[in-house]
Amino acid sequence: MSSTRLAQLHAMLAEEPGDQFLRYAIAMEKKRDGEMEAAAADLQSLLREDPKYIACYYQLALMLADLGRTAEAAATCKAGALQCLVTGDAKARAELLALNAQLLGDD
Repeated sequence: MSSTRLAQLHAMLAEEPGDQFLRYAIAMEKKRDGEMEAAAADLQSLLREDPKYIACYYQLALMLADLGRTAEAAATCKAGALQCLVTGDAKARAELLALNAQLLGDD
C-alpha cells in the first residue's frame, strides 16, 4: 500500500513540481518504507532549496539520529532552531532545542 501512496505522491509532484509539501510527504513515505538514507537525502535537498521549511529539521534530525549520525542530527537541530528565530516559530524552536539536548545527552 505504501508504494501506491509513494507513486501517487510522485504523480502529484510531477504536476506541481514546486510543491514543497509534496516533497516533504515523499520523504516521510520513504521513511515509513524504511528507506531512511533516501528520505534523509530528500529532506536535506528540500532544506537547501527552502531553509525556512521548519518541519524538515525535526524529521531530518530524527532520521540522522536513527542512522547513527548524531553529530549531523545535532547540527540539524541547531540550524533549525536558528531558522525558527527567523520565522518566529517558538514552539518548533523549543522542540528542536529539546531534541538537540536529548541527542547530546544534556537532558
